Amino acid sequence: VNDLAMMGGKPLYLSCGFILEEGFPTEELSLIADAMGKAARAAGVSLVTGDTKVVEKGHGHGVYINTSGIGLIPAGREVGPGRARPGDAVVVSGPIGNHGMAVMSVREGLEFETTIASDTAALPPLVDLLMETSEDVRALRDPPRGGVASALNELAVASDVGIVLEEALMPVDDAVRAACELLGMDPMY
Repeated sequence: VNDLAMMGGKPLYLSCGFILEEGFPTEELSLIADAMGKAARAAGVSLVTGDTKVVEKGHGHGVYINTSGIGLIPAGREVGPGRARPGDAVVVSGPIGNHGMAVMSVREGLEFETTIASDTAALPPLVDLLMETSEDVRALRDPPRGGVASALNELAVASDVGIVLEEALMPVDDAVRAACELLGMDPMY
């Protein structure tokens, strides 16, 4: 839903594909399905189709899930990565690096003195509010792998503009900043 929102679209429908390793616990699958249902309802979309494949034990790493969405872009709404212009402001909706560090800590089995929680959220309501209150929104991004720095680089290249940031003004939670320093990482990425 966030990819659709970043293009100015109103997400409507999602498909979902599961690739399950043979023997994947049905209890875990049920928890995943329940969480997906709650997230879809919160985002105002319907899960309308799906598919499941099972692979041999030892070849699937548990479960892989992919989704694809369909939405509509309201008339007159023009948003895209190539539309940034000199003088535009970069607005960040919250602290950076939380999701990346939360995922990394789980994948790598890292433990910190505090829990770093992912900040994932359905962004369509925020985008709708932004679009209703401003006529000057030209480009939106939900930073992917590579973080804020990579997302802004994509915008700069697509729009043929430079972007100047004051990194000290970028919001970074203390726990994320400390974890990045410990691991020699930059929260911008």
